Amino acid sequence: MRTAFLGSYGFGNLGDELCLIEAMQSFPSTEARAFSTGADWTMRCAPGLAGCFRNGDAMMDFAPERVVLGGGHVGTVEAFAAFLPWMARAADAGAELHIHNIGVSAGALDDSITPAGYAALGRLKSFTVRDPASAVSAAGWGLPIRAGLSLFPERALVPDRTLAEAMLPRGKPLLGISIIPYPLMDRCLRRDAARVRALLAPFAGYVAVPIVSTIHRYASDEDDATGFRRFAEAFLDGWDIAMPQMLDYDWWQANMTPARLRGIISRLDTLISQRKHNVIHGIGAGVRTIGLHPIEDNSVPRTMVAVSANLPQGSTCVGLRHE
Repeated sequence: MRTAFLGSYGFGNLGDELCLIEAMQSFPSTEARAFSTGADWTMRCAPGLAGCFRNGDAMMDFAPERVVLGGGHVGTVEAFAAFLPWMARAADAGAELHIHNIGVSAGALDDSITPAGYAALGRLKSFTVRDPASAVSAAGWGLPIRAGLSLFPERALVPDRTLAEAMLPRGKPLLGISIIPYPLMDRCLRRDAARVRALLAPFAGYVAVPIVSTIHRYASDEDDATGFRRFAEAFLDGWDIAMPQMLDYDWWQANMTPARLRGIISRLDTLISQRKHNVIHGIGAGVRTIGLHPIEDNSVPRTMVAVSANLPQGSTCVGLRHE
């Protein structure tokens, strides 16, 4: 079956392509193509794709027999407004429609959704969301199909340990750190600096590892390398840092994939992460994972609640105040 995969692909976020890999496994195809703003990036991250497309006309030229919307930040008003009309066109041509493993914001449906978009939602053959809060939001949409819970199945990704084995040191404990340089998080790290230092104190003697899963093509505040540098300047004075190559944009672009990132995270003793899909990597790899986040942003807690039955020992969330 020819399948078109829709999602936030090609933007420079390994978490999005991680979701694509899992979607391709859940919907095996004779030929798979995906929407992407960066085809080379997406095809390197997700082996098995036959190609990519940039718009609805190019998707229809592929003549998909199935369309799967899933992966990345797609449960939003903007994403539904963009992709549901494409799905409606494909359904009119005979394709099956699926929404798979998405997160849903409370305001995901509004007047920007066209009648054709609503019609596409009414023709879904399957619909799953990744966490209970998303299921509650979707329950109010009045669809003929109820959203099932997928609970982040991408946590089962098989790691590629090539880079980890070649570049991470042996004989010292490793602490991975993943920070997003959102202005809100910057304010939290300043306001709650004492709490962050107390969190780090038990890890004295560890080697810090930058966990960079996003260097966004268009959004400067989605650059995890910048987030780590700022965190290191504030809190890691005197620490040894392994794999500084992770902070080099050209090296990162040329070498990182979701599977290789999983391989690196699987070598850690503990992970501190604001990125939810790095949290998922840590939990999937059996690594103690601490979700560090602004207290008013529930993305990481939602993630950890969804997979609470699988949390490694000592895993928890730490919410930071900004005022």
